[in-house]
Amino acid sequence: MLPSEQDYGIEYIKKSLPVYAAVAENYVFLAEKLSFELVASSVLERMQTFMHGDHQAAFKTNIFNAVRNGAVHFNETQPPHLEDYQITYQSLPKPAIVPFVNDLNSLGDVVAWQRIAGCNPMVLSRCEQLPPKFPVTETHFQAAMGPHDSLTVAAEEGRLFLADYAVLEGVECGVTNGLQKYLAAPLALYAVDMVDRRLRSVCIQTGQNPSIYPIFTPADQWHWRMANQCVQVADANHHEASSHLGHTHLVMETVVLAMKNALAPNHPLAVLLNAHTVTTMAINHSAKTDLIAPGGTVDTTFAPKIRQFGGLVRKALLSYPLTSANPRSDLGARGLLDTAVLPQHPYRDDALPLWDAILDYLTEYTSLYYPTDAEVGADKELQAFVGLLSAPDGGRLVGVPSVETTASLAHLLSTLVFIATAQHSAVNFSQYDHMSYSPNMGGALYAPVPTMSTPNTQAAYMALLTPRKVAVSSASFVYLLSNVRTSRLGEYAPGTFIDPNVQPVLARFQDRLIHLEEESKARDAKRLLSYPYLRPTQVLQSISI
Repeated sequence: MLPSEQDYGIEYIKKSLPVYAAVAENYVFLAEKLSFELVASSVLERMQTFMHGDHQAAFKTNIFNAVRNGAVHFNETQPPHLEDYQITYQSLPKPAIVPFVNDLNSLGDVVAWQRIAGCNPMVLSRCEQLPPKFPVTETHFQAAMGPHDSLTVAAEEGRLFLADYAVLEGVECGVTNGLQKYLAAPLALYAVDMVDRRLRSVCIQTGQNPSIYPIFTPADQWHWRMANQCVQVADANHHEASSHLGHTHLVMETVVLAMKNALAPNHPLAVLLNAHTVTTMAINHSAKTDLIAPGGTVDTTFAPKIRQFGGLVRKALLSYPLTSANPRSDLGARGLLDTAVLPQHPYRDDALPLWDAILDYLTEYTSLYYPTDAEVGADKELQAFVGLLSAPDGGRLVGVPSVETTASLAHLLSTLVFIATAQHSAVNFSQYDHMSYSPNMGGALYAPVPTMSTPNTQAAYMALLTPRKVAVSSASFVYLLSNVRTSRLGEYAPGTFIDPNVQPVLARFQDRLIHLEEESKARDAKRLLSYPYLRPTQVLQSISI
């Protein structure tokens, strides 16, 4: 059972209700459109009862399944036409990505865009040399980039980028509503165009073994659309298990537990981290009891069997050293910092200034209490907290750095605060724009991973797509996740900091966030699609949804 101070409060529930109301309204309009009797309106009625204190426990157990229940009347088959998926958007807004996905001529560009500005910009890496398991030829390359460019030249100039989903190979898939699900482990090659310097899709191998899985290019018509669907579904599963749940929610849960066990409530680190972990344990508890439980949203929406999904989450945590869990280290390791080679990378371009601002802010904050390195090493509570993060009987996080200097303390705190605020907001609030339209990014394939023997037809492509019931339910679910906002980065509750010395430090941070907001908006005007997720006004103080 959660301690009361970690649970949902009435203010959280009040802020959540309008989002549930929007989902319920959309279900009502869908019912009218499709002429079936609707039980979905009870979603809103049920949520309204949770305004009363004695129903807060019910809110915890229903926060996710309420939006799922409204889709009970839909059938378990794919609609006959791609455009039919747009029926989902009755009163909910239609994402700007929809027309790009529906147009085969723009599909490759918008899929490439999502590797740097989608809900999971955490996979793409610069590729100096293609791996032997991905035998791309000049013919493949020029089918996408044209005869004026070449694979050899692009490699020499550092313009090749690879998304490799090898971690998904061999994952056992489950069944939803009697339908078998499938999941690819593709490799996707992207290149920066030598003229307009935009990232473009080159080719896709739908599995790790080239003797089984072919390489498809934009010249392959419906096979090309199928291959992109394989990539998008793989990216959705990687996002949910690794970049979202593993690398943000579960890391910060460990932080909460270590903090509560090692730091006194008035310790300056506890004062800070408490503000950046509000409702984190409550939302994680709801996720464990519904979202990632057998029969829950992840089990029905995504491809792996639920135990297999848990294995992916565990791999994600074991491969996520805190020493590099910040955007400057991560993007550097993936070769994405060079703006001359890759001029546009919205996640990079917005995350780095925000990281720098957080680091400067917390460097000032920690210096208030640790003017010398010696005081960092001598703080037994601090050292116990750091130890618990990685202890075998504690948090078991990997790559937790030793903290013996003021600089190393500021860096660790900044990493944790960045994960709780900017990183989570980047991977969470982008979900509706990319995942609500299942032809863009579904949670599973519903036909075997395509090979050369797969018919190159529209019917074969449609067979891969999400059935209507799951599509409508998952769109409602990601609308919830993308719209419940309960805080804003830099805005602390009154009384958070009783030390008057903190106020000028905080004021400088808040002023800097105002400037970063305007700079992000200016960059956004030049982008293919808007990337607002790292504007400071759109970033939460803590993982609370």
